[in-house]
Amino acid sequence: MTTATSDVPVTAESSPLDAFHGSFAPAKPGLLYRVGLGVVAFAMVLLPAIYMGLIALTVWAVFYHLRNNTGILEGGSGRGSFLLMILYLGPAVAGAILVFFMVKPFFAKQARGPEPLTLEPSQEPLLFAFVERICRLVGAPTPSRIAVDCQVNASASLRRGLLSKDLLLTIGMPLASGLDMRQFAGVLAHEFGHFAQGAGMRLTYVIRKINFWFARVVYERDTWDVQLDHAAKNSDFRLAIVLHAARGCVWLTRRILWALMYAGHAISCFMLRQMEYDADSYEVKLAGSDAFESTAEQLQILNVASQYAHGDVRQAWTSSRLPENLPLLINHRAGSLPAEVREKLAASTAGVTTGWFDTHPCDADRVRAARALNEPGVFRLTEPATGPFADFPELSKAITRHQYQKHFALEFTDQNLVPTEEMVRESSANARADEMIRKFYGDVNISLRPLVTDADLPAAAPDENSIGNSQEARRQSAELREHAEKMSTEWRDAQLRLVNAHIANYLTKAGFEIKTEEFNLPQTISLKEQEMTARSAIEENSTIVADRISQLEPFMVTLRRRVRCAIGAAQKSTDPVLREEWSKRSSLMPLLAAVAAEMPHLHQISAKLPALTSLAQNRGNHSDPTVIDRSLSEIATDLQPLLAGIQERLAKFSYPFPHARGTLTVAEYARSEKQTEHALERIFLDSNAHIDRLFNLHYRLLGQILALADSAEKVLEGSETSTQPAA
Repeated sequence: MTTATSDVPVTAESSPLDAFHGSFAPAKPGLLYRVGLGVVAFAMVLLPAIYMGLIALTVWAVFYHLRNNTGILEGGSGRGSFLLMILYLGPAVAGAILVFFMVKPFFAKQARGPEPLTLEPSQEPLLFAFVERICRLVGAPTPSRIAVDCQVNASASLRRGLLSKDLLLTIGMPLASGLDMRQFAGVLAHEFGHFAQGAGMRLTYVIRKINFWFARVVYERDTWDVQLDHAAKNSDFRLAIVLHAARGCVWLTRRILWALMYAGHAISCFMLRQMEYDADSYEVKLAGSDAFESTAEQLQILNVASQYAHGDVRQAWTSSRLPENLPLLINHRAGSLPAEVREKLAASTAGVTTGWFDTHPCDADRVRAARALNEPGVFRLTEPATGPFADFPELSKAITRHQYQKHFALEFTDQNLVPTEEMVRESSANARADEMIRKFYGDVNISLRPLVTDADLPAAAPDENSIGNSQEARRQSAELREHAEKMSTEWRDAQLRLVNAHIANYLTKAGFEIKTEEFNLPQTISLKEQEMTARSAIEENSTIVADRISQLEPFMVTLRRRVRCAIGAAQKSTDPVLREEWSKRSSLMPLLAAVAAEMPHLHQISAKLPALTSLAQNRGNHSDPTVIDRSLSEIATDLQPLLAGIQERLAKFSYPFPHARGTLTVAEYARSEKQTEHALERIFLDSNAHIDRLFNLHYRLLGQILALADSAEKVLEGSETSTQPAA
């Protein structure tokens, strides 16, 4: 139990260092923990030993064969002696290749991520002192470096290997912007709690390294794997037999390693979960049991908010704009999450249980363990966690730029960066659009049938029975939505099969044999059968796609009527707020109709573009690259008129939202601004840009119009209430 028993008031002007009151005893590992530690240590040493034994066994088998099976060479003459030579040397060559593939992971360099953005003690003296105080309480070594990033996470790691004392603390800036000081300190105590475990901490390091290494051996492929596959498929049949035998041995060995990997993972997971409980105890003792529970909830919210914020970044980048402060945007998104999202998040968290192969206990189990400790905590300051940082806004901007440059590999200038407050306003509008699309469409894909067409312009004025018509349209659309959602889901599945069929068709036409199961196609043997199966799948799924879209029309008819009633009411409304909203958004309707009309063409482009990508990626694996070039040209010939038509039809519309390039047309917005002199690459870049940007623009426009319709419906509902006679 911690020695602090009550809250101690701390003013905002005080240093966070003054908010520590009391101390606590370190966690004492139990017998089960120590026994488990020994078992896991033995197992993690045994698994690599088994792997080394497999290598030694393979080498011995090759030499045994060469030394003891020389009788294979006797009695042959002419062509027969050559075949006997293959029978004698073939296993040795296959074995040598197998040994090479088993040994090469020891020497393969792991890809290094970008260097983190590190802080200096002279620049952040309070933060370093705060971290040092937590380390002393926990009994962990003080980190030699502190880095920051944009993750909703904090981590402490050994920078220079198992025996190193060079500890690196990485703090996710969204934690500091989204947690209070008590929660933030608890998260840091948890991370340092791992390093207070002594031998347990170093064993964790070994476990994770070995598990990760096994995963690399089993799943990672490099140019050697590609070259072996290519040589086996394109060599003389006599050599191909040997190479295919080598491929089979490599595959079998990786299956054995896969079993070892899962055995090691299963053995280590129990121990890793116990270590998490142990680290949790430090967090609970420092911040309190109640803070642990609130932190777990807030971390879930921040993780979802981070996904939304990164969606905002992707959407903004379609206009060549980027928020200058990503942690601030994430914090805003966390504060504005819809109630239904929070409810679903809470329900999903409550329904999760800890599995055998989980490295971390589920939140529910961890919260129960924290409650059982019933600790008040020795640090109870609830000021914002930005306090220990010297200049949190500027540091957030610096790490945001670092994220864009080093992790997203974006090319941008200061001109592309916009104040996050502006992006927050747009984010609020996007959240409103999300809410409206869910309200009107449910889970129906909005790009399949247009809501607004040229025939709907201008919006119809309301008639005498606007309220009744609106209510009836809402009732009918609600009744038809379930069927429409089912048709939309079946369209999505058929569209995915269609994309795969196009890829399979072009690959088989170019002479590549494929694994049909990877393309959702029936299993076939010959290349010709594969090509015919792919063509048949294109025809079948194209028919399904068209049919499912047509079955959406009854729902869309009622939805159009519902929106027309609402827009008509807004057009003639005397409500000043609604009139202002009408004046801002009604001009978007012609553009929405034009962009919605391009959705079928975009779906055609998106169905064929992956085939172009797949062919380009496999060009180097073909014996005659000119065959691939002809197929690429064929796809480009199909895509070019689709792109040209979209450009021509949208050239007369101005892009309605802010853009880093200033004023431009929708056609200019849809084109990729990247320069290239290669015609095929130009089509690839423009196709990707059109798909990404026009789907996004359609979503934003539709959200704006539906927000207007929703406001009008609320005014109509108010009018209905006011006209009803009093009881």
